[in-house]
Amino acid sequence: MYRRNLALAGDLIARAQPRLVEQRSEPRHSDFVERAVITFRGQDHLVPVVNISSRGTMVESDIVPRIGESVAVQFEGCTRIQAFVRWIRDGRLGLNFGHEIVLG
Repeated sequence: MYRRNLALAGDLIARAQPRLVEQRSEPRHSDFVERAVITFRGQDHLVPVVNISSRGTMVESDIVPRIGESVAVQFEGCTRIQAFVRWIRDGRLGLNFGHEIVLG
């Protein structure tokens, strides 16, 4: 059996078919937060926030974490929260918060 050594660090996993229905459980807000500080492997990175929901956020960044890797996220005026990398694509990261947050 042939095995490739894929680390899932930014490797694109092709979707067999396009999504036919919206799978998001809640709306994303694109004008709620402008930026955040991501702590990745001990270093802070100021990143633009593309959108946010109570369960996660999409940010723009040139960091290349592994899928599932933990990062800390801090939005202006908020406490730092843990998040997990769900996906990486075209200089953007999808982060899933460790717990649901209240937006407002």
